[in-house]
Amino acid sequence: MQEAMHAARLVAAQSALLALLVEQQGDQLEKVDGVSVTLAYDGETTGLDVIYTANGRPVSGEGA
Repeated sequence: MQEAMHAARLVAAQSALLALLVEQQGDQLEKVDGVSVTLAYDGETTGLDVIYTANGRPVSGEGA
């Protein structure tokens, strides 16, 4: 059961990241081809950084 829940979380994370990537691409499908996410948690606060890349180079990003 625990493995199934873990797999479901991975699928949900992949789907969410793919949605972010497609949304960021917009009309420029050839420019943005990757997304990297860093999630930090220090016990009290969380941080999230999203970097969009094209050919392995950062082209834009956002954070929370």
